[in-house]
Amino acid sequence: MFWKSLEDRSILGEWRSLQTIALLMVTNNIFMPFFAALLMLWVLFCRGWRSLVTPITIGYFWLSLWMILTTLTAWDFGTAAVGLANFLPFFLLAATTSYIVRTPAQFIHLLWLFVVGSILVGGFGILQVVINRPDLRFPKAIFDSYIIPMGFSSDRRIQSLFGHFNETAIYLLMILPIALHFAIGKVKSISKSQRIIAAIALCLGLAILIMTGSRNAWGLALIGAVIMAIYYRQWLIVSGFTVVTLAIAWAVFGSRLGLGGEWLRSLLPQGFVLRLASTLDPSLGDYASTADRLNAWQFATSLISQHPLQGWGLRNFPKVAAGMNFDLRGLPHEHNLFLAIAVGAGIPALLGLIGIIVGLFKRSLQSALIKQTEGMIVIVAIAIALCLMSGWLDIVIYEPRVSMLFWYLLGSMDGLCRSTNQSNACGA
Repeated sequence: MFWKSLEDRSILGEWRSLQTIALLMVTNNIFMPFFAALLMLWVLFCRGWRSLVTPITIGYFWLSLWMILTTLTAWDFGTAAVGLANFLPFFLLAATTSYIVRTPAQFIHLLWLFVVGSILVGGFGILQVVINRPDLRFPKAIFDSYIIPMGFSSDRRIQSLFGHFNETAIYLLMILPIALHFAIGKVKSISKSQRIIAAIALCLGLAILIMTGSRNAWGLALIGAVIMAIYYRQWLIVSGFTVVTLAIAWAVFGSRLGLGGEWLRSLLPQGFVLRLASTLDPSLGDYASTADRLNAWQFATSLISQHPLQGWGLRNFPKVAAGMNFDLRGLPHEHNLFLAIAVGAGIPALLGLIGIIVGLFKRSLQSALIKQTEGMIVIVAIAIALCLMSGWLDIVIYEPRVSMLFWYLLGSMDGLCRSTNQSNACGA
C-alpha cells in the first residue's frame, strides 16, 4: 500500500530496495552495507548528483571536503584515508535516503521495517540466553563478520548479532522509542496486528538492552523514557521515572556519599548494583573502564589544543599515542565521538556536523510534518539524540549497522523536508 503514496513511480525500484535493506540490515555487517552501497551508486549515477541536492546534503559535501583535506595532513595518511569510510559513505547514504523517502507514509513504513528487523536482534539474544553455551560459536560466515558466542560472556552480558555489547545496546536504544510509539497506538495508520508486533519488538529489545550490561545505554534509556513521557504529557509517568531514578542513585551511591540507602540496595539485583557502582568506585574491578576513558579524554584534549583546526587525521588517535609514547591502556579509540571528530578532523569538522544535525532538527520539528507523521518525526529526533548522547562515553557508529540506522534516520527526515509537497511546511 505504501508505494501508492509515491509521487514519482519511477523510483519504485529504489524504494523497494531500501525497504529490503531496512528489514534485513541487522543480519550482516558486510553484505548489507555492500547492498546499500550498490543502491547509493545506482541513484548517484542513474539519477544524477543534482537529484541529491538539499541544504543538508550541501552541508555534507562541504564537511566531506574538509575531512578529505585534513586527511592530506594526517599523522598517518593511510589510516586517515580508511577513517573517511566511517563518514563519507554514510553522508551519501543519508543523501540517497532523502531522495527516496518523500512522503510521511514512506517515512512511517520505513521505521516500521526497522522495528520488525530489530526482532531478529532481540530474538537471537533470547536464544543466546536460553542455550547459554559460550563455547558454542555461531558460524560467522552466515550472519556476521564477528565470532558470536551462543551464551553469556564471562561477566554475564549478551551481545546478540553484534560484535560488542555496547553496539547492540545503542542499536536497540534507537529502535525502542520508535517501537514504543507504534506499540501504544500513537500511529493510527497501522493495523492492530502491527501494533502487537511492535509491542513484541519493544519487549524483546528492552530485555536484551538490559542484558547487554551497558551502563551508558541504561542511563540513556531512562533519559529517553522521560523525554517521551514529557512529549506525551504524561506527567505522572515523568514523576515516577524521576522518583525511581533518584531511588536507584541513592541505593547505589548513597553509602559511598554517606547518605545511607543500604536497605534499598539489598533489594536490587547485585549484578545491576555493582555494574553501576563500579562507574565511580575505584575499589571495584569495572572502575578500570572509567579510569581508562578519563585517561584517553585527557590525552585527546591535549591533542586538540595542539591541532585545533586540521586535527591529526581520522582514526589516528592510537597511532599518535603510540608515537608519543602515551599509554592508552588498550583503548582502540577516544571513547567519545565528539573528541574523536575534533582530534581526527579538527574543531571545524565537529562544529560542521553538529550544525548540520541541529539545522535538520530545526527544519523538521518546526513544521507541519509533526502532525503529518503522527508524531513519529519527533520520536526519530529523540532516537537520533540518544545515539549522539551515547557518543559522550563511547563510539559505536564505527559498527556499520549502527551507523546505517543513524544515517537512515537522518536522511529520511531530510527527505520529508525536501519533498515538493512539504516544501512550504519545511520553510524551503
